[in-house]
This record gives sequence, structure tokens and C-alpha cells, in this order.
Amino acid sequence: MTKDDIKILLMCIVASVTYGLAGVGAILLMTLLSSFALGRDAAAKHGISTTESSRLGGLAIFLVVVVYLGGLTLFSHYTPGVVREERELWFWSVVFICTCLGLAEDIKPDFLTPAVRLLLKFAVLGGLLWVWPTFIPQQIGISIVDWMLAIPVLAWLLGTIFYVGFINAFNMADGANGLVPGIATVCFAIFFLEYGRPSDGVLMFACTIFLIFNLISGWFFLGDAGSYGLGSIIAGYGLYGVSTGQFSAGFMAALLAYPCLDLVISVSRRLLQGRSPFSPDNDHLHNRIHSQLRNRLRSKVLANSLTGLSISMATSGLVLIGYVNNWLPADSNDWLFVFIAQSLAYGGVFYLTGRGRPLTEAQTQAQA
Repeated sequence: MTKDDIKILLMCIVASVTYGLAGVGAILLMTLLSSFALGRDAAAKHGISTTESSRLGGLAIFLVVVVYLGGLTLFSHYTPGVVREERELWFWSVVFICTCLGLAEDIKPDFLTPAVRLLLKFAVLGGLLWVWPTFIPQQIGISIVDWMLAIPVLAWLLGTIFYVGFINAFNMADGANGLVPGIATVCFAIFFLEYGRPSDGVLMFACTIFLIFNLISGWFFLGDAGSYGLGSIIAGYGLYGVSTGQFSAGFMAALLAYPCLDLVISVSRRLLQGRSPFSPDNDHLHNRIHSQLRNRLRSKVLANSLTGLSISMATSGLVLIGYVNNWLPADSNDWLFVFIAQSLAYGGVFYLTGRGRPLTEAQTQAQA
């Protein structure tokens, strides 16, 4: 039995304990997709992975969700939201378009320029918020922002910029095994506990199975399809949850602290270095933590997976624990203090893990 066979067996065992035969079936589907020659990512492209991996993780999650929801529709009384409500149809259509936009990039890199992708996301997401302005919160508890949200056109512009920015943040954070999938799993667990919708349970299932697969094998990245698709769902849920008062802006900030902080810090760092804010590099916090773990662990996959899991569980996972144990109500603005603590922790760990770390190629070029 090869090492890969052992990984597949281990993944099937964990999935069967977690979700039974449905979990095993999803693992086998992901194993098949991960072997495709299409959508391969070069080793170390993200500065963490040391083996060639597949970018079709988003497609794998999409197929698992479609098959599961199809089964629920055929063999139960469940009726998909896209059939029941016009708003649901618009929302999931936008999610599908974003997923396809990312999948095109996964299959054929640079099929569209970054500027074109950005404009398309702005048009699609802006169109959704224009048609359904109830997705945009009327206030979040910050005076200047609340004043701008009271002006419909400004509210639409702010909502669209946030929506597009968050999807890019989610995509930027996809590098370490279990990082973005871990955050997504926690988010859908909270949404399922809060709303009890079957679709949220299916998304939690798909993300959990992907998390198991990603952590043990390291054969998948979410890719642009996964980060665009999941990012558009989570951001949409978050905006609507804050708009309806079920979640506070502070709660969502704490829940999604890592991708948001990573985007702000990365863009600021590049601007200070005189580089384009959208230029890629391997100096994110997850790159720095991985560098420290890699020097202390013999297993490269373990160092990669521990990086992603530790960050996702220390940020979003902490919020899930607080939510389940009712430390604070989900609509409390006091979650903002948790976000502030996360921000301070991010800065401290970023500084400490960068000490003694050799310059990456991107940094060297920037300073040349």
C-alpha cells in the first residue's frame, strides 16, 4: 500500500465517522477530481505547498453541493430556495456566475486579465445589490459609515466595494491547507445553527469534507472557483444578516477577521514597498507561520496543514466557540472588541514570525 493509498483510506475513515457513506462518496469524488491533469498548480506557487496540486477544489465542492441538493429535492419534500423566492434565484445566480468566473481562471490561467475579472465582479455583485438593496445594512454602528449608508447611491457603492473586496480577500488567503476551507466550514456551521436551512447544512457538509481532504492529502486548493463562489455566499449572508439585525457588524468582522486583515495588511505592505497593491508575494502571515513550522517539523504536509488549521481555528473557530456557548449575542456590537484583539494578535504574530526569516524572491525584487 502506497503513501497515497494510506491517505485515501484515512480520509475515508474520518469522513465515514463524520458523515457516513455520504462522506465517503464525497471523498472518492474529490480524489477522482484531484487526479485530473486539468487545472494543475505548480509546486510552491503559494510559497507553502511543495507538490503540484489541483486548483479544482471549488469545482469539487460545487459538484458535492449540487448532487446532495439534487438528492434532497428528489427524495424528500425539500424545495430549493431558487424555486421558492425570486431573491434566492438572483442571489444564487450571482454565486454561480462568480464560481464560473473563477473556474475559467483555474482551467486557463490569465484567461481574463485581473482588471477584467475585477470589473465583471463589480458589475455582477453591484447588479445584485442594486436589484435587492435590502442586502445592504442601513447602519453598522459607526457614525460616518451610517451617514453614508443613509444615502442610497453611496450605500450601494460601499456595499459593492465591500462585496468585491471580500471575495478578493478570500481568494488572497487561499494558500495553506485548511485555512480558507476551515473559515468557510465555521461560517456555514454558524449559518446553519442560526437559520436551520438545508442548503446551509449541505454547504457545511461539503466544506467539512473538503477540509478533511485538504488537511490530510494537500492535493487540492480551493482555486478561484472555490474562493469566488464561497466568498460570494459568505459575504452575501453576512451583509444580509447584518441588514436584518441577526448579526452585528462586529460579529461578522470577528468571524472573518483573517481574510480581511490579511487583505488590508498585504495591500498596505506592498504600497509601502512601492509596488502594486495587487502584485502577488509570499509574505502573508500564513507564509510566515508556515516558515517557522517547516523548520521544526519533518512532515511538509503537516507543517502546511497545521498552518491553515491553527489560523482558521484561532480566528473563526474562536468565534464559533463563543457563539455556541453564548459568550455574547450574535447581534452584540461587543464582538468588535474581539476583532480588535484579533487585530493586535495578527500584528504581534506577524512581527514575531518574520524575525530571522529569509527574504522571499518577491521581497528581494521589491527592494532591488
